Amino acid sequence: MVDPILWQNEARDVALIDIPRSIAAAQGTVQHPCHKLLLSNEPLRVPFPSNEPKSAAAKAKLCSGDAEQNLHREYASICVGALAEVKAKWSGEWCLPRPFVTGKLATKRKLDDERPKAQMTAMSAVQPSELYQTLLPESDDDGNSRILTVTDQGITPSATLVANLNERPIFLPVSGDHVAGADRYCVPPGSSFCLGDCHNARGFRAALRQQSNQQDMSKTFDFILLDPPWPNRSVKRTHQTAGSTYNIATNHREIEDLLLGMDLDMLMADECLVGVWITNKQAVRELVLNEGGLFDSWGVQLVEEWIWLKTTGQGEPVTPLDALWRKPYEVLLLGRRRRIDRTHGSNDPAEVDIMRRVLMGVPDLHSRKPCLKELIEPLLPSSDDYRALEVFARYLVTGWWSWGDECIKFNSGYCWEEPRAPRQSTN
Repeated sequence: MVDPILWQNEARDVALIDIPRSIAAAQGTVQHPCHKLLLSNEPLRVPFPSNEPKSAAAKAKLCSGDAEQNLHREYASICVGALAEVKAKWSGEWCLPRPFVTGKLATKRKLDDERPKAQMTAMSAVQPSELYQTLLPESDDDGNSRILTVTDQGITPSATLVANLNERPIFLPVSGDHVAGADRYCVPPGSSFCLGDCHNARGFRAALRQQSNQQDMSKTFDFILLDPPWPNRSVKRTHQTAGSTYNIATNHREIEDLLLGMDLDMLMADECLVGVWITNKQAVRELVLNEGGLFDSWGVQLVEEWIWLKTTGQGEPVTPLDALWRKPYEVLLLGRRRRIDRTHGSNDPAEVDIMRRVLMGVPDLHSRKPCLKELIEPLLPSSDDYRALEVFARYLVTGWWSWGDECIKFNSGYCWEEPRAPRQSTN
């Protein structure tokens, strides 16, 4: 199995990663690796044409406050140094060969949330909503979640929570009169998923509690990762992210209520690591980090920031680092659950130096971020004995829990293809 991390420095604060291969690697184990290739889009060869405002008045409208501008100048400086470091050590393509869906990249710059019709049609056809209906059961009479546990002895009828306790991946067939054709979903070894609306935190916790009682497992997690459906004006009219069934929030209050309503702090182990992907809007950053924000409410302290820099196949940022309209990067905020003083019942408020890392990669399909499994494990108590949960997930990960109403989207067989056999030499 090819390592998705193409290059990483000794300090582990700069890395070049292949996004679709990082997801593929997370579908298997060393003993049972995944050899299939995840369908992606054609790698970008040149940066997007600029759509920056031309007039001074238009630029002034997009200019942010001093604090936000200073932050992005810091990010840009860090990215410049990271790019130089990789280019000095890496001479190959900045991504591995990838199979891609039908359709070419648009010749005119499209915003990240827009893709050519042929490409979007191909990927949306992968996951019609009807396919979920055969996996989503009706509630039991008592309102409890039902659990599908897959063992060597076979599987039971579909249920809200699916847990694969095998050392090998298993495949769930999906077919029925209301489904056009048949499909099957790969469930990686040791993974569990709860296919349902993230507004229904009560149902998720009930499923978690039931599995924990049956399998004598912990009810808390050492790592929780979220990629929330932040408000986005470019898809504001549809209230839905392109190619996704996750409805975007219409305003910050709505998404704040959703995230706080999940009571995720109840699922956090002592010193749990929490990662939240944010947009480049200052209001989103403040919602997470300000006093009374998400981290504060969860008892979490910021410890690291990961800058995911999107590049072309030749290592150029997809847009200028100082772009006003659309930055070439996104940021992951990583916080650590503050240690609770068991004697006095208070959190440790000690300040910490924020570690910043840069993760570079050629963009994949819209909203599909690199799988962080291999990169995050060194920060966890034990790389082979920890519990992780991804919220608003779009694919499953070996050994992790996934929660969301499209958490198996890219585990559909339609999203993968077998690697092509190498050509035989005619000499």
